[in-house]
Amino acid sequence: MSSSRQFAVNVIAQGLARVLSISANLVLLVVVARTMGTAMFGQFNYVLAFSTIAVALADLGTTAVLARGLAQHDGEDRSAFLGNFLLMRIVIALVVMAGAIGVAFALPNTLLAALLVAAVGLPVLASRFFEPIYQVYGKPWLSLWSNLVFGVTQLMLAALVWLLPAMDITALTVGVVASNLAYTVVACLMMVALVKPSLRPRGGMMTGMLRVAAPVGVSSIFTSIILRSDVIILEHLRGSADVGLYSAAYKVLDLAVFVAITVVTPLIPILSAEIVRDRASALARCRLTAQFAGVCALPVAIVLPSVGAPMLSAVFGPDFVGAVDPLNVLVWNFVLIVFALLGSSINLANGEIAHGYWNAPLACVINLGLNFWLIPRMGIVGAAWATVGSQLAMLLVSQFYTLTRFGNLYEPGVWARIAGACAALWLCLHFTQDAGPWVSAAVSLALYVGLVAWLGLFPRQIVETIREARASRRLRPSA
Repeated sequence: MSSSRQFAVNVIAQGLARVLSISANLVLLVVVARTMGTAMFGQFNYVLAFSTIAVALADLGTTAVLARGLAQHDGEDRSAFLGNFLLMRIVIALVVMAGAIGVAFALPNTLLAALLVAAVGLPVLASRFFEPIYQVYGKPWLSLWSNLVFGVTQLMLAALVWLLPAMDITALTVGVVASNLAYTVVACLMMVALVKPSLRPRGGMMTGMLRVAAPVGVSSIFTSIILRSDVIILEHLRGSADVGLYSAAYKVLDLAVFVAITVVTPLIPILSAEIVRDRASALARCRLTAQFAGVCALPVAIVLPSVGAPMLSAVFGPDFVGAVDPLNVLVWNFVLIVFALLGSSINLANGEIAHGYWNAPLACVINLGLNFWLIPRMGIVGAAWATVGSQLAMLLVSQFYTLTRFGNLYEPGVWARIAGACAALWLCLHFTQDAGPWVSAAVSLALYVGLVAWLGLFPRQIVETIREARASRRLRPSA
């Protein structure tokens, strides 16, 4: 299978798998919001923020290194690399778990029991690293099964919350850990059926992993702090109700962010090999990916403010309409994240990772400073602006290294046409607003799609490779 078709197959497989898990998780969040109210939803997201930071510490950048390392090894060396990766992850997870338990006791809040459950469950909460294994061993469709199990358990938890709306936050956290445990068990069984990891420790191999993972891990940890510190600071400065509103705005965009992750993540092992083999071809692929990202992400930021209020009311309930103001700010954070994901993946594949030691920590300092300055003055909108400001700072540094060490991803003529199509979209929204938000959005997006097609902005190569990948799947169902 060609690298383009392989990339398309991996994107489709991971995309379907993530749709299963994300959709079920979204159902759980909606049920919690609708049945338990803004304060309980805020507490739940506080616990999720705590676990997200802990998971980033337990990952330490090693998941990205796994994809790159498996692509660069074969045979027994690949099995040894995988086994040493697993040993390293177990040790790191246990160390972070112990630290998380200590932090849970130190935090001044009433959620100690729930935080302890999240800390003890960290080894399974941090187990989302199996997709690169399936991908490199030519079985990306296995991702569907583990995510299906996770999705079913999340839906069962949502049903339980619906039936028992008085459930406390500790029991809800236990359910979240249990669903991740089910995912981990199934994923491990499929991995072992596919490959037998060699669990004999190799000090040199682990050292090599950590050397490559360290800057990525530092960046990942501080990025997670950037993404979740606002929730923790809001809880202590403004209370759970504000956290609930702010988290609702964040969750609306989470699905879009996960779509971006699904598209970009499979690029890492393919690009790692292609840069060595044919750098010009790799650059051309990345230009098309950046063009595709711009065509898809920018209209989301332009259209969402016009439909944000009715969307929040329809999804989470009328009590969450107050989240529309931070949503209008955070939608631009989504655009920044899309291009940050692309740039960081390219930099990792290109071996340009040393700036991770200082880029994300610097952005984290900016984020914390902005949060403590803006939240007392602007509340949840201030938290949103703090997130956007720090994400922009981190993106600018990452893009500098991408553009100077890899190549220019942005062809001026293409991006001028994208800007023109976006301007037409914005004008159409403005002139059709009296028709109502949903009608205005539908008409404006139809115009935008027509302009994108007329201007030749949608990369036809992406459609062709996806079509080829589907044809290959029909001919080779075991691929």
